[in-house]
Amino acid sequence: MKPEIFVNISHSHMTAEDLDFLQVQGLHPELYFSANHIDALTPPQLQQLAEGMRTRNFRPIFHGPFYDLNPGAHDSRLRAVARERFTWALETAKAFGAPQVVLHPGHGPWVLARAFPSWLERARETLGAVIGKAGELGLRVAFENIYDPDPNDLAEIARAFPADHVGFCFDVGHFNLFSQVSMKTWLDTLGGRLFECHLHDNFGSEDDHIAVGDGSIKYGPLIAWLKAQEKMPLLTLEMEQKTHVIKSVLRVKDWFAPTPAEV
Repeated sequence: MKPEIFVNISHSHMTAEDLDFLQVQGLHPELYFSANHIDALTPPQLQQLAEGMRTRNFRPIFHGPFYDLNPGAHDSRLRAVARERFTWALETAKAFGAPQVVLHPGHGPWVLARAFPSWLERARETLGAVIGKAGELGLRVAFENIYDPDPNDLAEIARAFPADHVGFCFDVGHFNLFSQVSMKTWLDTLGGRLFECHLHDNFGSEDDHIAVGDGSIKYGPLIAWLKAQEKMPLLTLEMEQKTHVIKSVLRVKDWFAPTPAEV
């Protein structure tokens, strides 16, 4: 099994040098545009970026904007901003030929216990519109775990929006920081709709985004789960330093290298 590996890059890193680096390494980009980037970029600039993807034979995917966005906010105007930004990400992903967009749901961390049901009720209209738009465009939406102590809230989103194009992105770094249950519990709960994994590492106290294997994350359960899948989710590295990318690519590929008994 040979994994196809992506690397998350923000607009500030979508330079010819950085894109050439990905091409040489045989990687594909997960494109991220912040709100500031969205407001500053012109249609011709976006077209030029999309052309740069095509000339390098990239198969990009997208990560939507997330800072300050909350589709379940109490303020209806804030919910409208989240809908606008998410919709931009979907439409731009379609223009770039990307099949999938990762979105932060925007809930938590909670001050009051079990505030999620009220959040989901407020978010239902916005998320429904975004998910409906994704369906119209033929895109998959992967909601990512952030502050979640367990997969239950994300599973509630799946029950609320059971469409086949709605799934999840399992971020192992966020899992290591915030989860109170095992990695196996996450995979057993969300695995059937797991579209993508964000791979990076940390030591359990800060979201360091260092090379896979350089922190304290125990990847064994994920590796075993991935090897058991007929079709793997997309694997995306989330780190800025090129040396960390190179180390991570080698280590992730080694997960799937045949054992001596298989050679």
